Amino acid sequence: MARGTDPVSDSLLPRLVPVDAGWRDRRAVLTGQLVFTAMYAMGFLLGLLPSVDFADAEFAVVGAVVTVVALGLAVGLPRTRWSAPTATLLPFLDVAAILLLERGAADHAVLLNGLVLVPVVILAWLGGLRGAALATLASVIASYTPVLWVDELADPAGTVVRSAFFPVICLALAVFVAQVADTTRAGAIELSRLADELRASRDTMAGLIDAATEQAIIGTDADGRIEFFNRGAERQTGWTATEVRGRSVLDLALPAEIDALVGRSATTPRPGETPERARWRGALGEAAHGGVREVDLTLVRRGEVVGASHVVVTRRGGAGDRGYLVIASDVTREREIEQAKSRFIGYVSHELRTPISSVLGYLELLDLDGDGLTAEQRGHLEVIDRNARRLLHLVDDLLLTAQVDSGNFTVHRQPTDLRDVVAAAARSAAPTAAAAGIELVDDDTGPVPLHGDPVRLAQAVDNLVSNALKFTPSGGAVTLRAERVGDDARLTVQDTGPGIAPEDLQHLTERFYRSRRVNRERVPGVGLGLAITQAIVDAHGGTMRVDSVVGRGTTFTVTLPTAPG
Repeated sequence: MARGTDPVSDSLLPRLVPVDAGWRDRRAVLTGQLVFTAMYAMGFLLGLLPSVDFADAEFAVVGAVVTVVALGLAVGLPRTRWSAPTATLLPFLDVAAILLLERGAADHAVLLNGLVLVPVVILAWLGGLRGAALATLASVIASYTPVLWVDELADPAGTVVRSAFFPVICLALAVFVAQVADTTRAGAIELSRLADELRASRDTMAGLIDAATEQAIIGTDADGRIEFFNRGAERQTGWTATEVRGRSVLDLALPAEIDALVGRSATTPRPGETPERARWRGALGEAAHGGVREVDLTLVRRGEVVGASHVVVTRRGGAGDRGYLVIASDVTREREIEQAKSRFIGYVSHELRTPISSVLGYLELLDLDGDGLTAEQRGHLEVIDRNARRLLHLVDDLLLTAQVDSGNFTVHRQPTDLRDVVAAAARSAAPTAAAAGIELVDDDTGPVPLHGDPVRLAQAVDNLVSNALKFTPSGGAVTLRAERVGDDARLTVQDTGPGIAPEDLQHLTERFYRSRRVNRERVPGVGLGLAITQAIVDAHGGTMRVDSVVGRGTTFTVTLPTAPG
């Protein structure tokens, strides 16, 4: 892959690809022949001892020549195309050399019987069970041939029986070696097949990754240094693979966004950790522990913004910390559309608020001077007033979302009791709950002081309570609870409604999101309440969690820090 190291590590493949079976067998022949030559040399030197003194040393010399010839053939064998059956001739040359050595040793031949084990093992390794049979034949020849050199046997029957014992041992050894050889060959073939499949898979994956131009795919090492960089990454970032290889992947994004992503606590290096490694660890978040981290980042090249990307970071496969895979989707166009939409919403909301306020003002004047109005006319004015206030509430919500998108949304913190906020929300929602036949429970646990914006917190609580009442059927219950948990304040809104489908949970705080069931049942609302609540919670440095079981109900849990910040 021209743009960096392949995603599948090449370092694994050489260890997985075995030597072909033919080469392995020829190498075994050469190794065995070297061992046999060394053992033959030891047997030959044994004849030079005064206590042994071979009677017919010329036979031992001829055997040595045969051994050298066999060794020469074995040395040349790996460089030729000799087949395995042809290679089995060499062990029989070894047997011939052993017989010549035993003939030279005469009365001391029994000391040399162990040499036969080397050709026995070679034959069994090369030929499987067939080789084991040949090995047994070779051991029989080596055992009984010396008997022919004895002119007169004192115990012919006993000699034959004793000579048969050694071939039986060789047969057992040969069968064992043959089975081990067959198993080893089968394993080598399977390993070779798997290695071929892995290589093919690697090549396919490398091609797909490099061909992907709509997705930036970046591979890093454990410290976040770039190892591979596909065409999509080059297109999105404006960098080439050559320019970025070896650099930190964090250099591709806006430094201020990386600082916010890392957080202050994560930048403190651990013992033996460099500041760069600590920064990378902080940026990884849950990806450092095998999870996935998703963030939106602004990409930069030499200080200039080149686009926006939705980035997904996950750990690369394999044992240990082999690095990370960064996949980025270009969302520059989507971000521009969102910004344009936010500007439009903000503009329209501002333009709508003035006439709506004017309508409400004149409605109040008519109400003050309404002695001459009939009951029907008053009813019409109430309808106008109610709908104008609904429209004003919607406009205010749109303005707030526009402020959040533009980064201008702020909260004004002051000493506040969350208990008071919840109690006020319960009193305000009580008439609605009673009309719907829903039990509204305010679980008072005592004061819950914190530093927060009472107006925005009230708005968040009202949204949650309104949402719970909206989806809870008659006869159900909605429970509110504010409490102090450690250094945090916790708000819980629990209902006994139909619950939320798992596929909808992750979209609840998206602007204008409405599930299929909500649309099907025509539940009133535009899908801004939870988005606004999430923005208020975020502005206070808190979190909001949703737990829901279909058919049993939903619980929203908001956790807020109590300390000023």
